[in-house]
Amino acid sequence: MSVSPVREALARLVATGLATAEHNLGYRVAPLSAPDLEDLVGTRIREESWALQRSIENGDEIWEGQILSSLHVLERLPRENPQEPTLYNEQWESRHCDFHNALICECGSKLTLGYCETLRDQNDRYRRLALVLEIGKRNAANEHREIAEAAIQRDAPRAIEALASHYAMTAQFLLETYADD
Repeated sequence: MSVSPVREALARLVATGLATAEHNLGYRVAPLSAPDLEDLVGTRIREESWALQRSIENGDEIWEGQILSSLHVLERLPRENPQEPTLYNEQWESRHCDFHNALICECGSKLTLGYCETLRDQNDRYRRLALVLEIGKRNAANEHREIAEAAIQRDAPRAIEALASHYAMTAQFLLETYADD
């Protein structure tokens, strides 16, 4: 492989906030920090709340079916990797993305969907760290079910509140865990 594709890949990681470039020193994985986590989760909640509101307004029975289908297949897998409980089950992760995408896919804005995907990718680094610490301390399946039920019932305030709570819980858990460090 030549250097050009590697540089292009690194430039894309920098553009999405997953890496940083340092003049004459190369690239590094972007650091994790409490202020960045708070900013990221707050932004994600604002963007996805708007997208969920619009999807509730625009969605039809096909959209409802996507939500129910993605929730159904998500619930059929364990969140943790059966061989190593402190690691995510990568199949579950894929289905988890599908579920959250199904919730907002009818917002009518490709730009917003792309931005939400970038925010999700940035947030994923924090979520994976939290898994090791929060095993058994929350029920993500119930959280997902609450969001889905509210969305399908077209109860936008309840759906948005459940989504915001779902995202904020992980952030709050990490912030409290590392506040003493």
